[in-house]
Formats: sequence, structure tokens, C-alpha cells
Amino acid sequence: MPTLESIGIKGFKSIRDVEVELRDINVLIGANGSGKSNFLEVFSFLQAIHVEGAFTHISTDYLKQYVVRAGGAEKLLHFGSKVTDQMEIRICFRNSIDRYRITLLPRDSDDGFGISMEVTPSFRLWREPPLEATSPSHATQANAESISSEFAEIDADPRRLLASWRMYHFHDTSRSAPIKKTANLHDNRYLRADGSNLAAFLYLLRERHEHSYMFMRNTVRLVAPFFDDFVLEPAALNEDTIRLEWKHVGTDAYFDVSSLSDGTLRFIALATLLQQPRELRPSVILLDEPELGMHPYAITMLASMVKSASVDTQVILATQSPRLLDYFEPEDVLVADRVDGATEFTPLDSSKLAIWLEDYSIGELWEMNDIGGRPAPERLPHRR
Repeated sequence: MPTLESIGIKGFKSIRDVEVELRDINVLIGANGSGKSNFLEVFSFLQAIHVEGAFTHISTDYLKQYVVRAGGAEKLLHFGSKVTDQMEIRICFRNSIDRYRITLLPRDSDDGFGISMEVTPSFRLWREPPLEATSPSHATQANAESISSEFAEIDADPRRLLASWRMYHFHDTSRSAPIKKTANLHDNRYLRADGSNLAAFLYLLRERHEHSYMFMRNTVRLVAPFFDDFVLEPAALNEDTIRLEWKHVGTDAYFDVSSLSDGTLRFIALATLLQQPRELRPSVILLDEPELGMHPYAITMLASMVKSASVDTQVILATQSPRLLDYFEPEDVLVADRVDGATEFTPLDSSKLAIWLEDYSIGELWEMNDIGGRPAPERLPHRR
């Protein structure tokens, strides 16, 4: 299955202009505010401007909602339109000649973008005139049919890959967190970004993918030896809903998900995500600081799960944990630094670190400030 070879980003938030080569595992490190989360958010932004079919038509309403939630187009452009007059995102796939490029120009109303797209499949160039992101009527039926016909000749894999990128945040484990609430039993096509359908998804795994379910359950037991199994049954008074419950070792009593520690609950969500069957797994998994609140042994298990999943799923994660960093190869690491007001990403090179790695781990070198990714003074760009 094709994976992302590189992504180019120009003019998005703290990112002025970068071209980043991607591997099966990509670990972003850097100081707070260095731009790691902005890099991950680019993928969410791309999903806001395409619908399944790899940009075959524009989801203008969804894009407008995204822009409004972000505070307007000015907030998404690198230092606003006075510094950055347009945004550009370029995508290349490994072992594929298909190239995708999107250019976005802010509207005067600040509530959306005009969009221009280019795709070069089989060395043919397809162009679509700019569309207003807030005016669905601009995308006529004839135009949509023409676009669909053009893309019918393109390999389906890139379209499916783009549609299945998933960004995950399991940070919210508060009393009112979506992951702790009752879920729709039938909401199980994929694990949602906040884990709000975790119970429904686990029910699907137990009923249809028993081997994966048992493997994941046994992994959880390694981190939480008191845990016996999940109790996954539709609600008695409403069989279309389900709530996550679990059973303690040595007792038949059921416990609500609120009885789990925050770190344990996050680990369960991550184990479910990374150990689900290959056919259900996203093509690209994006994780922002997945180690939050975890015991060192749980971090060890997290690294192991990431490596296993990366055999057939690309993983991009941002971390602040030197311990988690220690489990990966130097070439897996991208160091984010702010230089003159803009985010830059530098891949590590094991040959340049060979002498240091004889005595220190990557995490230790990061803490010693020998590989970058630490807070540093910077100059701001001049406005036009």
C-alpha cells in the first residue's frame, strides 16, 4: 500500500516553507511552541478541504467551519496575510508518480479560502480553477462529473489513503470527557479522534475480530495487571447504546470506565488504535504527545506498539518524552526548531551521532541540547 514520501508546507501557521521527507515512523521533537502540533494539524486541515476521492470535490461547508473554529483565515496563514499572501501544501506518495498540490488564497471576509488544486498522475497535469471555500454552488454538477471522470483513471490507493488519515488526541480524560460517555453501538466504522466511540469499537473487535481483540486485551493486562477484561454489552434499556465497563481480576464486579486512571484509559485507547486489524487501521496515524500520564513501562509498550503498527501503517507522532524517543532510530526523528520566527524540521543522522550514541541515548542527547529541539531566542520576520 502506498505511503507518504514527503509533504511540503508553505504558509501554514508557524510553518513558513518546509519540505519534509517521511518514513514509516516519524517522531517529532522540539520545544513547546516549536511547531510540532502545527505540522500534525496540516493533515487535519487537508481533510477539511477534501472528501473521499482525493480532492474530487470540495467540502466547502466543512472547510468554512474549520476556518471559523481556527479564528479565521488570518490565524491559519503564517503571521497573517501581511506576511503570507497564500498557503500551499504539496503531497508525494512513495513508489508513485502521482503528485498533489493545493494552493489556498484567503478571502477578504476572512472566513474561508479560494482553492486551486493540481494533480499530476502519469505525468498528465489536471488543473481546477479556484473555488470559493464558502460557496458550494460554485462547484457545478458538470464540473464535478468532469473531475470524477479525470480521477477515474488515477490509481485508487492515494484516494483511499487521503480519506483515512486520522489524527488522535486522547488527552481529555476528565469526568465529562467523550471517551467516558455512552456511545452509539453502531458508531464503529473507525475509532474516533477523541475515543468517544471506544466502547462501540471494542464491541466490534470482540464480535468480528476476536484475535485482535484478545491480543489487545492481553497487552492491556501487561500494563494494568489488575485488569481482567472489558464488559461490552448493549444497554438493557436502549440496545442501540453501549458504555465501557470492565472487570477486575478475582471478582465478578463490574467497574465503570471512570474507575480507571487517566494513564490506563489513554493506554487502552492507544492499544485499541495501534493493534486493531490491518484492514480497519488508518493509512496514516497521527498522535500528539501520546505518552501523557503514562508509567515508564507503559511508554515502553507504546513504543513497541508503534513499531508493530508501522509495518503496514505510517505513524507520525509528536512527543516531549526523552524516554519514548530512546526506543526509535535517529533517522526516525525530526527535530523542530523555530528559526527567525518560522518552524524548521531537521532529520537526525545516525552517522553524525555515532560517537555520541556510544555513550548516550537519543533522549539524553536531546536533554543535553546536542541535537536541537530546545527553546532558543529568535528574530521575527519583517512584514510586507
